[in-house]
Amino acid sequence: MKNISHHIHKWTHNLLSQEEAILKKQLAIVIFSLLFSAILSLGLQREGRIQSGYILKREGIGGAEYSLPITVQGLNPEKKESFDITVSPRVYTKEEADRLFSEFHEKIEALLLPEEESFDEIRTSLHLNNYFPEENIKMSWSFSPTALINGKKKITEEDDLDLILNYRSILEDKGKIHHELLKQNQILEGNLELKFSCNILAPKEKTEKELENYFQSPEDYLYYSPNYVFPIRIFPEEKTASENLKDLLKKKISELNLEGRGTDELTLPKEIEGHSLHFTEEKTQTYLFLPLLGLFLACLLPFMEKEKKKERLRERENSLQLDYSELVSKLVVYLGAGLSLRNAFSEISKHYSFLLEHCASENHPLYEELHSLLNQLKSNVGEGKAYLAFATRISLRPYNKLISLIEQNRKNGSKHLRLQLQVEMQEAFEMRKSTAKKLGEEAGTKLLFPLFMQLLIIMMIIIYPAMRSMG
Repeated sequence: MKNISHHIHKWTHNLLSQEEAILKKQLAIVIFSLLFSAILSLGLQREGRIQSGYILKREGIGGAEYSLPITVQGLNPEKKESFDITVSPRVYTKEEADRLFSEFHEKIEALLLPEEESFDEIRTSLHLNNYFPEENIKMSWSFSPTALINGKKKITEEDDLDLILNYRSILEDKGKIHHELLKQNQILEGNLELKFSCNILAPKEKTEKELENYFQSPEDYLYYSPNYVFPIRIFPEEKTASENLKDLLKKKISELNLEGRGTDELTLPKEIEGHSLHFTEEKTQTYLFLPLLGLFLACLLPFMEKEKKKERLRERENSLQLDYSELVSKLVVYLGAGLSLRNAFSEISKHYSFLLEHCASENHPLYEELHSLLNQLKSNVGEGKAYLAFATRISLRPYNKLISLIEQNRKNGSKHLRLQLQVEMQEAFEMRKSTAKKLGEEAGTKLLFPLFMQLLIIMMIIIYPAMRSMG
């Protein structure tokens, strides 16, 4: 009785200890969840958009409007009301926009040109951005050439209007300048006209002219700066003496080509500006890449052979997996007909040899291994040793299982071998189905690449005429 009482007391003590440990864990989980909830609540309060219960922070200039679900207390004495409000981003006032336009006007030369250049001497290109995202300011521009200085002579619009207007294309979008249109002793003068715009808050009193600028909503409208006109002078690119000689030579050859079109030959100049010239035809040197290509292919050859060997082994394994069910089913049939195991293997091999000889059947590794097995048996190699060598050469789990069944029944008697092979046959056909399904999925995956290539070709056929028409 004392032992029973002691065991009951010990069991009760252990049970209470377990319950106490579980209770402690439950308490720790509850405390942790409360602390985590409190931290999240403080974080949400700190990150909340409503400040002091009434103030909402707007997005900065150029930002986006946002929608905020809010709860209002005081509209209904019985409950709080909930709805969404939309908060628009901040926009400039008219005074701020005027001040910003003035700042841009003062620093425009630094914005559009490199530090070492000025509007009086432009030898590179301009940075004509249509939009300044940091200030949310848009800019439009236009260029009008006014005069061309050719050496000491100055040609104005009054002298030759068509000549001056031909230089309007010297300045492209984004500010690219085609300095090549100017000769070394030429300078192009013109006026660069800039105009800024931004969205501002509409003044309370609006004139009819201001009302024409409204867009999107009545709360803001597009406000334009005055037209700022900057006189600029575009110089030709600075070139070295060799570059100037090269340009002169190209011009000379072009003139000789036009003048001598009535003859069968074009004679190149032998000297220019006191420099004797000798011309050679520039030939392609792609043949130099052939040794590198050969070296690259030579380095790839071992890897290619390795991949081919892996592919052959993979194909062999797939063929053996697919032929396994057929081998087992034929063994069941021949053993049921009263043939011995050795004669069953012999009949299967003869049938394959007949198909290979008269029906041009494709090669199967399984039957080649069966042929090797029968040759070993004819050479008086022991059956057990021959079967084990057969399984070792194939080295696949199903064949190892088959040989172990054969060996087990060969040693203990083959009374139940046919029944065991029937069970194995059902499993083999299930394995054949899964192998065939796997091979089908792999074939479908391999077809994806040519399908994508065809899709790419079709897209290029469709897109190319569209791009040509747009160009």
